[in-house]
Amino acid sequence: MRFVLLLMLTLLSFGCASTPNRVEAPHKLEHIYLEPVTNRTSEEALDVIFTQVANDIFSEDPRFKVDLKPIPDVSIVVKPSVDSVSSTAVGFDRRDIAREYQLTVTATVKLIRYGYKTPLAVFKIKRYGFYNAYGSASEVEEKRKECLKRIGEEIFREVAERLYVEGYKEVHRQKVHPD
Repeated sequence: MRFVLLLMLTLLSFGCASTPNRVEAPHKLEHIYLEPVTNRTSEEALDVIFTQVANDIFSEDPRFKVDLKPIPDVSIVVKPSVDSVSSTAVGFDRRDIAREYQLTVTATVKLIRYGYKTPLAVFKIKRYGFYNAYGSASEVEEKRKECLKRIGEEIFREVAERLYVEGYKEVHRQKVHPD
């Protein structure tokens, strides 16, 4: 009888018979505020195209809450800029006329905790896409814009992944070791 009583007392004291301990989930980066894209190129309306793409990508991503107004000490400000756009002919027809182009876009994205000046992280991303030059001038221009949108989607999907992984690391580091 003493043995059973001693065994039960031991189990209760170490927590085996009690409810399991809860492990607190790590702090996740959720709240983001998207600044409009800054266009550092001579390309017109590139900021509008990329801002729309960024809004679409982050609004559809269930991992983030896009704040209409940044929340102090909570929101991470995503500050993107398009640094360069270049177009290179890569395909030619029988008459040696360029018919396919490669667009290359370089963007910089800074992650800044709202209310602070020093960025948590800075990403430099370079992506490319292709479009053909068959059709009227307006059709070719539309294909070029669609190519820019596809490139923008690739860029901002990568930003979302990096923001989720590296943004979490930085947020956690700042909470543990505030500078």
